[in-house]
Amino acid sequence: MKKILALLLALTLIIGVFAACGGDNSSSSQQESSSKQEESSKEETSGESSEASEDNGGETEPTGEITYPLAESVNLTWWHPLRAPSYQSSHDDNSVWKKIAENVGVTIEWIHPASGTETEQLNMLLVSGNLPDIIQIDGLIQNSGGSSAGVDDGSFVDLTDYIPEYAPDYMRAITASDLAYAMATTADGRVTEFDQIKQTAPQYSRVNVRNDIMEEIGWKDRLPETIDDYTEMYAAMKEKGYYGYRTDRNGRDSQLMYAYGIGNGFYINEDGKVAYGMWTDTYRDYLRQVREWIAAGYVHPDWTSKEADTSALFAQKEIGMYIMPSDISYGLAKLNGYEITCVNYPRLKSGDKFRFETTTWDAVPADGIRTVVTTDCEKAGRLEAAMALLNYGYTEEGAELYNWGIEDEAYTRDSSGSKTFTDLILNNDKIPMSDGQYIYKLHFGPKLAEPDVQCNPGTIGDPKALYWRELYSDDATVSSDAIIFASLTVDQSVARGDIMTNVETYMNESTLHFLLGEKDINDDAAWTEYMDTLSSMDIEGAIAITQEALDDFNAKSIPTDWAFH
Repeated sequence: MKKILALLLALTLIIGVFAACGGDNSSSSQQESSSKQEESSKEETSGESSEASEDNGGETEPTGEITYPLAESVNLTWWHPLRAPSYQSSHDDNSVWKKIAENVGVTIEWIHPASGTETEQLNMLLVSGNLPDIIQIDGLIQNSGGSSAGVDDGSFVDLTDYIPEYAPDYMRAITASDLAYAMATTADGRVTEFDQIKQTAPQYSRVNVRNDIMEEIGWKDRLPETIDDYTEMYAAMKEKGYYGYRTDRNGRDSQLMYAYGIGNGFYINEDGKVAYGMWTDTYRDYLRQVREWIAAGYVHPDWTSKEADTSALFAQKEIGMYIMPSDISYGLAKLNGYEITCVNYPRLKSGDKFRFETTTWDAVPADGIRTVVTTDCEKAGRLEAAMALLNYGYTEEGAELYNWGIEDEAYTRDSSGSKTFTDLILNNDKIPMSDGQYIYKLHFGPKLAEPDVQCNPGTIGDPKALYWRELYSDDATVSSDAIIFASLTVDQSVARGDIMTNVETYMNESTLHFLLGEKDINDDAAWTEYMDTLSSMDIEGAIAITQEALDDFNAKSIPTDWAFH
C-alpha cells in the first residue's frame, strides 16, 4: 500500500533520526558511502539516443530511439520543492525549465510545497494516494527507505526494465563505470530513480585559516600538517587573543578524526572490514586530544551552543581556523575584507596516508538529487513521456541547458567553444549567485552534471576560488579506501536503525561528558564502561549489517543483459 511509505516517513520524523542529504557523514544514520575501488573507465555520454554507442565488451546497449521534441505533446505533473523560494515562486516563471519543456515537447504542471514544509507535504501526498507523475524526492524520504521502499510499496515505478528503451542516455550515464552502476542501483540491482550524475572531485571541504592571524602568530609562510602542528598553531593563536577553532557541537570534526585513521561513523578499516569510528580505542586518542585543546582554551567556548555561528566567528576574527568548502570560505573572506589559505588534510604524522577522500573522479550519483516516476503516471499511460523528459538531462543538449542555462542570457560561448557565465549570474545586484544558479541555470536536477571546477559559478567565477578548489587534488597519498558508498536495503535500514538509535544517543552523550571533563577520558574504567555499553547495545550487529551491505555492493557489476519490454 502507498500509505506504508508515508507511515515510515512519519515514524522517522517522530523518532528524530531524519538527516538532510549531502551532510558531512556526521551521523551514522545517514546513507552510507563505500570502498568499492573506482575505475577510470569513463565513457562520454552521447547526446543522441538514436546513435548506437561503441562496443562496450558485451554490455547491453540502449535500444530506445528518442527524438526530441516528442511527436505528441503530453501534460505531466511534477512535485518539486523550490530551490530559490525567495526569488521565484514557481518554475512556471523559470526560463530554463520552460526551455526544457519546449525542447522535450511536453507541458509541465508544477506542484511546489511551501518552503520549509517539504517533508510534511510529501508525507501527506503519499498518504493521499493521488500522486503526480514525477516527484523530486531528493533526500526527503531517504531514512524511510527512499525510492526502493516506494517501489516495494507500489508508489513508484521500478524503472529497471524500461531504462534501455525509454531512458537510453541515463543508461549510458550509470554504466559509465562500475562505481556509478553500483551506486545508482539498489542492492538487488534495480533502478528505482533518476540520480544526478556528477564527478564530485576535487574535494571541496578543507581546513581554512585566516592569513592575517597566521601572519600575526608568525606563521605567514607555514601551514599545519600534523596534529602536533595544530596544537602549536592553536597555542600561538591563543597568545595573540584568538581561539584556534570551534569544534562541531557534537565534538566530532570529520577531518580531524580522519587524521587518526577512523571515520565519523561507519568506515572501512585497513583490514578491509567495516568498523564504527566511535567504537574504537583510537577514538579515545582523538577525544583525549580535543579535551586537551578545550582545557587549554584553544577551542571557542561557545562550541556547544546552538546559536553560535562558526562562519560569523571566523569572519569576525574570533577563531583562526574553520573547516568548510573552500569556495564558500573564499567568498566569505572577500565579503568581509580578509584573505584565507586552504590547508591539506590533517595527518597524525607527516606523510601519513589519508584514506577518507569523500569525492570521486568518476561521475556518480551525487548531491542527493533523486527523481522518481509514480505508478499513477504509469497507469495513466504517461510513463514513456515522463522518462523521456527525465532522460533529456543526460543528453548532450539537455545537460548543457541544465548546467549552463540559456545561451547569451546566462552564458556566452567564444569562437573556440569555451563558455563563460554572464553577470546575470556572477554579478547580479538583485539576486545573489547562490540563488541565481537555480534560476538562470539548474544547479541541481536529473542531469549529467559537469564538475564544479568546470561549471559551478561560485567556483569558476573567480580564478582564486578555482585555485583553492583544485589545490592538493594531485596528492598521491589520498584515497577513498575507507569510504563506504553502499546504501542499505529497507530491511537493513530498519534493523540497523533500531540499534543505532540507542547507540548514537549514548555515544553522543558520553562524547560530551568526556570532552567537558565530566568523565575523565584518561580513566581506564570509564572508557571500558563506554566501550562495553556500546557492545551491550549491539554495535557489533550494526557493523555486521553494514558489512553485509558493503559486500553486496562490491559484488555488483554492470549486467551484460538487461531484461526489458
